[in-house]
Amino acid sequence: MKLNDLRVCNLPDPVGYAMDAPVFSWTVEDAAGEQAWASVTIRCGEENAFESGETPDADSLGWRVELPLAPRARYDYTLTVCTTGGERASESGFFETGKRDEPWTARWISPMASQASAILRKTFIATNEEGAARLYICGLGVYEAYLNGNKVGDEYLAPGYHAYDFHLAAQTYDVSGFLRTGENTLEIWLGEGWFKGRLGFEGGYTDLYGDSLYAIAELYAGDALLAKTDETWEEWTSPVSFANIYDGEVYDARIVPRKAGAVRLAAPEHCGALCDRVSLPVRGQDCFHAEPIRTPKGDLIFDFKQNLTGWVVFNAPLPKDVRITLTAGEILQDGEFYRDNYRTAKAEFSYISDGTQRFVRPHFTFFGFRYMKVDCDAPVEAAWFKAVHLRSDMPQTGEVTTGSEKVNQLFRNAVWGMKDNFLEVPTDCPQRDERLGWTGDAQAISETACQTLYMPAFYRKYLWDMRAEQSVLGGSVPNVVPRIKRDMIGEHGSCPWADAGVIIPWNTWRYFGNKELLAETYPGMKAWVDCQRKREEAIGGAHLVKDGFHFADWLALDNPQPGPFGATDPLYIASAYYYRCARIVAESAEILKLQEASEYSALADGILAAIREKYFDQNGLCAIQTQTAAALAIMFGLTTEPAAQGKALRGLVEANNNHLNTGFVGTPILCPALSMTDNHDTAVTVLLQEDFPSWLYSVNLGATTIWERWNSVLPDGHMNPEGMNSLNHYTYGSIAGWMVGYLCGVRPAEPGYRKAIIEPKPDQRLGEAKTVLRTAAGTFVCGWKCDGDAVRYEIEVPFGASAELSLPGQETKSLRAGSYTF
Repeated sequence: MKLNDLRVCNLPDPVGYAMDAPVFSWTVEDAAGEQAWASVTIRCGEENAFESGETPDADSLGWRVELPLAPRARYDYTLTVCTTGGERASESGFFETGKRDEPWTARWISPMASQASAILRKTFIATNEEGAARLYICGLGVYEAYLNGNKVGDEYLAPGYHAYDFHLAAQTYDVSGFLRTGENTLEIWLGEGWFKGRLGFEGGYTDLYGDSLYAIAELYAGDALLAKTDETWEEWTSPVSFANIYDGEVYDARIVPRKAGAVRLAAPEHCGALCDRVSLPVRGQDCFHAEPIRTPKGDLIFDFKQNLTGWVVFNAPLPKDVRITLTAGEILQDGEFYRDNYRTAKAEFSYISDGTQRFVRPHFTFFGFRYMKVDCDAPVEAAWFKAVHLRSDMPQTGEVTTGSEKVNQLFRNAVWGMKDNFLEVPTDCPQRDERLGWTGDAQAISETACQTLYMPAFYRKYLWDMRAEQSVLGGSVPNVVPRIKRDMIGEHGSCPWADAGVIIPWNTWRYFGNKELLAETYPGMKAWVDCQRKREEAIGGAHLVKDGFHFADWLALDNPQPGPFGATDPLYIASAYYYRCARIVAESAEILKLQEASEYSALADGILAAIREKYFDQNGLCAIQTQTAAALAIMFGLTTEPAAQGKALRGLVEANNNHLNTGFVGTPILCPALSMTDNHDTAVTVLLQEDFPSWLYSVNLGATTIWERWNSVLPDGHMNPEGMNSLNHYTYGSIAGWMVGYLCGVRPAEPGYRKAIIEPKPDQRLGEAKTVLRTAAGTFVCGWKCDGDAVRYEIEVPFGASAELSLPGQETKSLRAGSYTF
């Protein structure tokens, strides 16, 4: 028997994160029966801080322990689980608090000589190198800290991208191994980042949150405060002479850091309070080696074979004064380097050598790229270079393989699209002059993300920022979070972008089952529905959305009029989402045992009745004849005749030559709507199409991620001239969720997969398919393989979970934990 996936507040061994109380979660492997009880013992130093005893109702999906938490304290715990068969296992972990509500004795400081990039420096004396040492720190825009020349922590781009005007995030680092007896030097390297650097497209804006760089830090060894930011610190010159999120970085190694002057005491204005972090660290993940290409024009290009978010790093013996510049691109066109789709983002990293061979990397930027064009006056070798993928640190939890390598590549592309765009916020794209937390894109992919990646901590931070923005918008949800409070990207309340405020936390609850997180996010969910209700009542009620700008089925192909808007009535889509969100809030209130559940249930009933009266015919079918409208009717429960609506949807697909023509609303739900209405064969037919528009069209053209448009690249290999063409958007990658939930057939029947539906749908054209899901309840496996007219099924249900198995032509079976073959 083994205990795995031990987490506290959705994090493994968290240090310095915001938490009211520890919430433990775990999974069990190699055990029979069910959980009989669990216990946890928590120690703080030598003291026993908490002892639960044998607790029968301890929930492995989220067990909250009421423990008063001290600031700057480490808590070690031992979790024990006992089964009904008497098996027992224990596992240990720890969590550590940050500053919490302890006042800071440090002062905010700011450089005086440079507000683009600077080093803040302090030398101090430590008398005893024994004992735990911790650095509590925040730097704005972005920072890296060094103690005695050693980089502190293994994360980058801290403190990350969040709604700085509502809260500032402090990080906690263990620096015990770097502290030494005698003289020590602490440095804080600062760059502009999202805080004050250029942000937003069409040129963007600078100084959105502040026009200076700032830092605050305290370094403790045990209870002794060894160093803190104050007026005694010094500003030193930085070899990072330029750094910008969009444009890249210039690192001049010839600049030897030297004292530039004193710092000033200055705190960031118009910003929120300094608090413990919520966001995940951004860390280096996979590495890719360079394949050199010489273009017809003679340019040297490095191909890393994967469109990714991150950096290129190298260790090259370059002569002094030699500059090497790497310029990011996603595609070659006619064999030549192409980067017009980056718009105004320069996306370059330049390094000027001091003649010393050293490890070189960017510090205060990141790129989205597959290719790097190399400009250098000296010879270079591809073996010196590798690409490092960066993302917020969350593991992949879901995998799918089939008998089609093209479909397998599509699944990989979908997962990579999410990995590349889950850096601090769920961005639209990682490469051009945008990289913003668009709520519509995030909403559309959220279910698929929860099926394939461990999302609770990442979404907790995003929804934290979202609720902050809602607090000054009457509950409305912005188009982007954090909100750039200028121009159209600062607007709010557009369907289905704003519906992210309800859909994302609900999907997180469905797939991970953590009630504490649902309770934390519920106020924002409710606020958006209340905002809609107030707005629709102000213009006459009837429980329908009647006005406003709505992105709706963005980039659908069914509108004969040119432009990015789909043909489906945006007010129908907005009303459908209004109903769905009201129903979710009602169900959430019931789960949380809130009296207002009946109020929102009645609201949802009223909206549904109004939608049916306006948009549905006497046969209970949607009167709007688009694929998206029909799929919404099925998936949101708007139709009273789902089988007939499914037949109508199938007819719409067949009338389009068995191709989709959906956009951001319709694409995530098209294949699920077909599969759940006994039209799965049509869904597979749509999946396997290879000409435009289809998923495999991009695979055939060499895509390694998901594109923004169905034809971002034309059949001749040229970029679509319509513009707005990212080759690394994730929304259409939602087909990966259908592969997990319908093709392989594993879906949660109860939150967190404590009980699952296993309903695989084999298809001879694919031959076989298998999913492995490392869920909050444990690892589910479901695979099928066709052998002539026979199909073999391999199924695994984890300890403590159950499943309802539905195989074609057979009665439903109830499965307990174990491995099965049918």
